[in-house]
Amino acid sequence: MSNFSPKLEDATDEQLMYMVNELDFRVVPLASDELTRRYLAGVRKSIRLFNKKSSEQTGEMIKLTRWIVVLTIVMILGLVIQIILKF
Repeated sequence: MSNFSPKLEDATDEQLMYMVNELDFRVVPLASDELTRRYLAGVRKSIRLFNKKSSEQTGEMIKLTRWIVVLTIVMILGLVIQIILKF
């Protein structure tokens, strides 16, 4: 819950922008603060989503790297077996 009046909390972004542009010095700081709070909440949500997706992608990259290591070891073993069979 914020410290703003319910009217500011219930107002749309367009209404708040209108209040800011009206230059009514009693409302401008409050409307501006409410807009800033809303935008910051959106940024926080975006950052959380980005971190979640980034963590998932990192997990997939680790799995892929493990598969590459396993396949490299199999290739090296195959090469060693070929060398042994040649002699």
